[in-house]
Amino acid sequence: MSDEELRRAIRVLRDRADLARNEGRDEDADMIERTIHEYQEEMAQRL
Repeated sequence: MSDEELRRAIRVLRDRADLARNEGRDEDADMIERTIHEYQEEMAQRL
């Protein structure tokens, strides 16, 4: 994925994690947040 695609994916996933958390779907939110963390680590390795 390009840097821009990763940034876009992180934004979308962050919105989805927030929505899941607000709806009481904590397990889903945790899983999404793990994916966000993986994407952020990938971004950090590129710098």
